[in-house]
Amino acid sequence: MKKILLLCSLAFMITLSLVGCSSKEKESSKEEKQYNYYTADELKEAIEGKKDITLVDIQVKEEHDKHHIKGTIPTYAYPAEKSDETAKLDKVLPKLEENKNPIIVVCPGGGGGAKRTIDYLESKGIKSNRLFILENGQKGWPYDELLEK
Repeated sequence: MKKILLLCSLAFMITLSLVGCSSKEKESSKEEKQYNYYTADELKEAIEGKKDITLVDIQVKEEHDKHHIKGTIPTYAYPAEKSDETAKLDKVLPKLEENKNPIIVVCPGGGGGAKRTIDYLESKGIKSNRLFILENGQKGWPYDELLEK
């Protein structure tokens, strides 16, 4: 009888530990937010084809002044973490809301700053299906003929 009770207790403890592990696995397997991207080639094609797109450049002023893609709206909002940086995005929000064009965010490397910018713009009511990140950012832009320096 003691052996059966011991086996049942052991089975119960194993079951509890498995249930605990599976719920932790579910938590850690939550998918990260997915962002939309434009490659440099896609953006070059859109610019040359005069497609209706809006380019929002968040590089700091010094970097933007050195080089930026023609036609960008400068915001100088990088890295878009603090309220004074996101306030710079608020200034261009009316331009972004007035049409339904795709919005391509250009940041130095196409990473965290662009993602924070998109998250912020979504929080202000811009639909996520309009928001894109330039893959590899300004640093990865290979088409000098489309730069203003």
